[in-house]
Amino acid sequence: MEQVSLKLLVNEKKNRVLFVEAGKDFVDVLLSFLTLPLGTIARLVRNDESNVKNVTVGSLSSLYESVAKLDEKQFWTATCKEMLLRPRNSMERYCKNLKLNINDDTEKTKYFICENRDCNGPDGCCLLSTFKNQRCKCGKLMKQEVFPQDEKNADADHKKVVDDKGFVLDTVFIISDDLNVMPDSLLVSNSLPTDLGCEDFNEMKLVTVHVTEKEVLDLLKCSLFSPTPFTDIFLTGCKEKPNTREAKREDVLVLKKQEEFMKSDYDFILFDFDLKLGRENPIQIKVMLRKSDNTILFALCENDFVDFLLSFLTFPLGGVVYMLDGKCCLGSIDNLYMSVLDLYRYLRSFDLRDQLLKSQLAYQFKLRNQILPIDEAPALDYTFVSKYDHNGKLLSGYLTASNDVSINQKSCVALRYLAPQSSIGGAYSDRYGGRGLVKKLSRYMVTDELAVTPCSSTSIISFLSKLRIPSSDLEERVISIGKEEGLSLLRASLVSSSALTNGLGPFLGPMIVKKEKWSH
Repeated sequence: MEQVSLKLLVNEKKNRVLFVEAGKDFVDVLLSFLTLPLGTIARLVRNDESNVKNVTVGSLSSLYESVAKLDEKQFWTATCKEMLLRPRNSMERYCKNLKLNINDDTEKTKYFICENRDCNGPDGCCLLSTFKNQRCKCGKLMKQEVFPQDEKNADADHKKVVDDKGFVLDTVFIISDDLNVMPDSLLVSNSLPTDLGCEDFNEMKLVTVHVTEKEVLDLLKCSLFSPTPFTDIFLTGCKEKPNTREAKREDVLVLKKQEEFMKSDYDFILFDFDLKLGRENPIQIKVMLRKSDNTILFALCENDFVDFLLSFLTFPLGGVVYMLDGKCCLGSIDNLYMSVLDLYRYLRSFDLRDQLLKSQLAYQFKLRNQILPIDEAPALDYTFVSKYDHNGKLLSGYLTASNDVSINQKSCVALRYLAPQSSIGGAYSDRYGGRGLVKKLSRYMVTDELAVTPCSSTSIISFLSKLRIPSSDLEERVISIGKEEGLSLLRASLVSSSALTNGLGPFLGPMIVKKEKWSH
């Protein structure tokens, strides 16, 4: 079993980790948290195989579970459901060789062409899929796996970064208990204990621990809720379950409007959203409000709002923090995120800073009607090179970068990516993204905790009857979901089990904040 050694400086009197000394292997793992899609996080933290029991993340866990329960017939293709339950990491090439990889059960991107070999010739459909068994335009299945012959040219659009050695340089780092990562130096090591309230060096003790994938999974769970994840894992033994901690109201209250953008200490504005991203037309939904306590019981909506909510599961954590102005309010994640700014000299390339801070969707995961300002990583354009026998019969083939000038142009064809949402072999649009995830002409109910189900008149009546709410206490409202409302709902989904109430309540007239213990 792989393991990584850490040195913990502990305040014995307060039973608290002051800071951790770690090398490249561990810091790479820590930074990889920012690349994980929210759906992956929801799946990992419900795992009981580590020391910390399964936890829930706001309303995301409920959203993830409802996707698992939805019938495949509700989606355009079976691939759509797969994309949500196991969303891809747009930075998988940097994570594939992590020494401790808690997401190792997710397959790396593979490439498939049509089983009909004629489709891969000059007169064929010339499609390429990153999902097995999609339907080609000719009607056959895309199940013939093909491999890139030479990937050294395929990274031309990604600044020529060696992609299998993580994020940071091979040096020593200091990590505070709240996940502030900094390069080690004598100045930092001498001043940090005092800064953390430990004046007496006699109270300090150096402890060496060995970390496996179990502890990394524990760290992910605790970092989402706790300001002291190292202390929780290595000293207190997580006696208090993370999902029972009560978040501070001032930390998680969803504001109706944020007027100030955080600025870094460098020569750029970090949170400079691309205003061209996101749809211009808002989404209209109906919400059922319980007037007595200002709770949104559920929303009635069509496929566009469901697509929007389900897309949360494909958002990488770093991209989410970026859209929320560096304040996602998840435990120690904001500190980890802001640490990347100070680590720029210790990253393996300058471009990695932006890739971590502004993490993008994996290619083909962008929705055409996405409200929020998030884009997808660019694709690697491939050409299929055919190999023939002496009689001109096609034997096999391989992929090479479209900009590879060394190939014989007569034996190759440029390929277009097949849209995962298409069941008839439609090509994916780099400019606009995919058409959506769930089918049109269906109505859905979304509960306060973001559980999504198909709905009908009888299901609505049944839901209300179980709550035993008099009709006089109910009020129907219509709300438009644009960027502002969408960001508010995204933040609420991370920290509240009443995401609709706390995310959309501020936009329904008087401020609505459900008075409850916000559990995770």
